[in-house]
Amino acid sequence: MPLPELATLLLLICVGSVLICVVLLLSLRRRPLSCGLLLLAFAPMTATTVLVSQDLISYRNLAVEQRIATVFVAQSSENNFALRLDIDGNPMPFHFPVRGDEWRLEGRVLRWDAALAKLGLNNLVRLERLSGRYQHPEREANSQRTVHPLPSGEWLDSWPMLSNYAFIWRWVDVDYGNGVYAPLQDGAVFDVYLGRSGMFIRPKNPIAINALRNWST
Repeated sequence: MPLPELATLLLLICVGSVLICVVLLLSLRRRPLSCGLLLLAFAPMTATTVLVSQDLISYRNLAVEQRIATVFVAQSSENNFALRLDIDGNPMPFHFPVRGDEWRLEGRVLRWDAALAKLGLNNLVRLERLSGRYQHPEREANSQRTVHPLPSGEWLDSWPMLSNYAFIWRWVDVDYGNGVYAPLQDGAVFDVYLGRSGMFIRPKNPIAINALRNWST
């Protein structure tokens, strides 16, 4: 059973067990013996279910992954590519010319404290730039590069103001720059995700899968 369905089932069992305990408590005066025995049986089970459900939901919140962007690659000539970037939540795609062997997406990630993450508060990311990248350092130093700034993503524009308050940082685990890169392969499609540990890539079609498998070092 998938984790979200299991968590929902445990939550329903938990609510049902609590309701049964409440009914038994209300019925103690009329049937003290039978209701008392049933209450002794249900109370530990209810407490166990609550604890298990809390741990499972906390794990789901800590491990949650959200897609933040999709990159489509099309080759126009040797080492020249046209990239389409779809940022989740933005209705309009972005189109950029990119030179190199690889594309790179960079952003700034704010990771909340684990206690807040358990409550379901997701990490924040502000995508800042998309660029081309050459695999070999010599070519990176001597070849023409392409760098494109990006508009603000999920990160709220009010964050710079809020970050001036010291108490906010009690809830922040880390604030850091993060980047992912992958081969520039004609026809490849990559999804970019944000998880608890930062940004990461998943290939979306067979061309992207083969590009990652055959990625030379």
